[in-house]
Amino acid sequence: MKEVTQLFAGARTDGSPVYEEVVVESMGQGRFRLMQSPGLVLGVAAGDVIDVSEDRRATVVERGGNLCIQIYTKGEGAKIEPVVRERLVRLNGRLDGRSEQQLVFTVPASAGLATVETAMAELVRQFPKAEWYYGNVYDPVDGVTPLNWWLQ
Repeated sequence: MKEVTQLFAGARTDGSPVYEEVVVESMGQGRFRLMQSPGLVLGVAAGDVIDVSEDRRATVVERGGNLCIQIYTKGEGAKIEPVVRERLVRLNGRLDGRSEQQLVFTVPASAGLATVETAMAELVRQFPKAEWYYGNVYDPVDGVTPLNWWLQ
């Protein structure tokens, strides 16, 4: 059954926590399957099975095989969305969240990182203000160390 839960997404400059509401399927005892990729929480994507601690931090128990693509649109979301949607749908991707400032897509890792990166590079050439990140490819602590879960 689909429901929502709060996950820890980081801390403000004053140290207070930031939470994101995410759509999940409860598996009982603090375990959930993410139904959509998040826009703020790092390290997870749709399809992942996670354990959620009392402080709302997610720990991945099982990868769902999807990439989380977070696109920051700098207020051009309405213009960017149809272009990026068309590119990522060709890779079996789907739009999981949108606002005027951000778009969130889920793309199967089987599409290949190089293919995704080519599509996103084309997008940034067309919309130079846009920035994009993988939400679950790099270590959320340092932001640069590849997690390499897609190689397993």
